[in-house]
Amino acid sequence: MSNSIKTFKKIGQSDPNVSKFQDNVESAINPVLNSSIIDGVLIKNVTLTPLIRNEVLHQLQRAPLGYIIVRKRQDSRIWDLQDSNTATTRTFTLACSHTTCVDIWFF
Repeated sequence: MSNSIKTFKKIGQSDPNVSKFQDNVESAINPVLNSSIIDGVLIKNVTLTPLIRNEVLHQLQRAPLGYIIVRKRQDSRIWDLQDSNTATTRTFTLACSHTTCVDIWFF
């Protein structure tokens, strides 16, 4: 389940100025919409526990390229163990130094 960012769609126009404007908008916005970091999912309120492998369901339906901790409610060092994860299309493996609750952007 990706974030379902919509693509830019031109509307039919006979006015050349409107068509040129749409072309300019399309060329400016498409690189942003096609960025791999945009195609992601925000998972909220994930509790991470130290001394275990925390398997988080990322909901991307593909192997993630990466992640960003967008909110961390307690002080903790967080790192991934993804190199040893055998279910990359379903889960992302994280470890932490202290119990914490986080929101994670997977992309």
